[in-house]
Amino acid sequence: MFAKTFRNTLIASTLVVAGAALATPAKADPVNLGGTVADTSAVTSTATAAASTLNLYGAGTAQTNVVVKVADMALITNNTTGVTLTATGDAGLTNGTSTLPYQVLIVADAAAAPADTAFSSTIDSKSVTDFSAGAAARDLYIEYDAPALLDPGAYTGVITVSVAAL
Repeated sequence: MFAKTFRNTLIASTLVVAGAALATPAKADPVNLGGTVADTSAVTSTATAAASTLNLYGAGTAQTNVVVKVADMALITNNTTGVTLTATGDAGLTNGTSTLPYQVLIVADAAAAPADTAFSSTIDSKSVTDFSAGAAARDLYIEYDAPALLDPGAYTGVITVSVAAL
């Protein structure tokens, strides 16, 4: 008799425990995930030899529409949509007394020299989306009109090249 009562009690206890487990809803607690990826877009400009040996004429002869490749630009990014590449020329080549204005133009890497008519400003921006393994390249040209007479001296100028995510 003891065994039958024990067995009935065990079955009844199991049913109570199982019923209690079914009556109590499961508890849930979300785990929120997140992360940040920093922009690694960058440009490295390498001046060509021609950039520091520009023929400015100015000694009795003039030359208009002079187009010169002045830099090779290497770009990198982790941005899958690409970047905006911008070249901004300063006020012009100057020796402290005289200034020779110029315009800038960004072109595809290893492309033929652009025509002088392609230049329009001291600032040029291009969207770059043709990255291969996160890298791309472009060339930088300037255009200027060299006068017949130009004050003597060493002329210098600066073009600032920047890159920003699209």
